[in-house]
Amino acid sequence: MFRKSYNRALLRIKLTTVTPLLIRAGDTGLSPTASDLSCVRTRHGMHGKTVYVPGSSLKGVLRQTAEASLRSRDKGACNPLEHKICCSGIIRDKKQNPPPEKIYASHCLACRTFGSMALKGRAAVRDLFPWDDGSEELLTKTEENRRLANAVEVRHSVAIDRMTGSVKHGPFDQEVVPAGVSFWGEIALENFQMWQLGLLIYALDEMNAGFACLGSSTTRGLGEVRTAIGSIVHEQSASDSLTQPAGVGVLASEGEKKAYCLFSEGPLPVDDPAVARGLFNRFTVADQARINAWRDGALESLRCLP
Repeated sequence: MFRKSYNRALLRIKLTTVTPLLIRAGDTGLSPTASDLSCVRTRHGMHGKTVYVPGSSLKGVLRQTAEASLRSRDKGACNPLEHKICCSGIIRDKKQNPPPEKIYASHCLACRTFGSMALKGRAAVRDLFPWDDGSEELLTKTEENRRLANAVEVRHSVAIDRMTGSVKHGPFDQEVVPAGVSFWGEIALENFQMWQLGLLIYALDEMNAGFACLGSSTTRGLGEVRTAIGSIVHEQSASDSLTQPAGVGVLASEGEKKAYCLFSEGPLPVDDPAVARGLFNRFTVADQARINAWRDGALESLRCLP
């Protein structure tokens, strides 16, 4: 389906820590003063070395949360770690090269959204940084937030032997990003149906409700976060006569809908003015009332899945 571009969207999100956050680095390096468990860091071209939230970490939590809810449905979610019985494993075992539409139709709902070894996902989660670079003014306003995010705390812990109740390992120390710090980033969608947008929003809502946490040591009180969608930019083919934003289930031809087993859906019930941008029409949603209307429409599409 990626041979054509039907629609695409960009969700600008803000993630705020409610409790301290630890997303662990792969190693601590050679510094003897480094913590045993260090926060993951990267070197930014403009802002230097900084803590951040890897897109893969957030995507993993979103996928796990979505899968847990979808497993009540038939073909709702496979187990991607069971290589012989997951969606991509079944295709590999057949030793065939089926056409793209057959591959997509044979995948579960979770793999259709987040991807598999045989199928590119519709959702791409990008890294989140502790500043808002939407404009120079916002970048200046979030400078203090960047400083606070990198002023990490150090916690000391021990590992308890479950049989004796005594200390088995430790003490060891771990870095944590303090509570009350924000990170900004984006989630990109391409050739998606509205139920897939609804699935992402549902997983974000589960994090906001405290049922899904991010990072390490979540059973020790770390990793509770809140997320908010700051804006949605949606584009779709300008060749279509449709004046409202819609998913692939509306924009694709009848033959493509049948071949890819797309679910029926309607356009979003939002009267947003379209702006021509090359071969696409762009819809920009920035105020909270219209963002909520998008959320409601996408979640309704998810609830109405057959």
